[in-house]
Amino acid sequence: MNIWLTTDTHFGHKRLIERGRPEDFEARIWRGLKLVSASDILIHLGDVSLGNDREHHERLVNEVTAKRKWLIKGNHDDRSNAWYMDRGWDMVCDQLTYTFEGKRIVFSHCPTAWDGAYDWNFHGHFHDSDHRRLEPEFVAIAHPRQKLLALEFTDYKPVLLQHAIKEASAAERTTPEETP
Repeated sequence: MNIWLTTDTHFGHKRLIERGRPEDFEARIWRGLKLVSASDILIHLGDVSLGNDREHHERLVNEVTAKRKWLIKGNHDDRSNAWYMDRGWDMVCDQLTYTFEGKRIVFSHCPTAWDGAYDWNFHGHFHDSDHRRLEPEFVAIAHPRQKLLALEFTDYKPVLLQHAIKEASAAERTTPEETP
């Protein structure tokens, strides 16, 4: 079993093309999601779609073969948890803390302030641009414990949790630790 992470798929959000996503970004995301197998877990870090929500959520949970699909709600995921569960998600929450291979990990849509209580915070929200640079959370991503998993940086493919931890650990060895 593998744990895969994705975020900010923004299905149906065509304005993202104006902000730099390729015209075929949705097709690229769907191709990437084929990496997920039937025994895996997919954790989506929020902002699944913008418009046609029912269609996009149902397609995602029906076409991705993962054994479990967990949604960490993003700023565009404004429906009730029950609505998402009714669309087929196995778990829906605002934030999840999970211990994996001895590392305490926070999964969230926006970065979670570093307080010393976790090893890594894997999140989305900021994409590969600074259009949200005035948001207070933007400053938090400068902390070495914050790891932005923007699809624009992953070739529009989900990321294996093991690989995300390995990359974060390698970066930690080259970045001095900050205090809370």
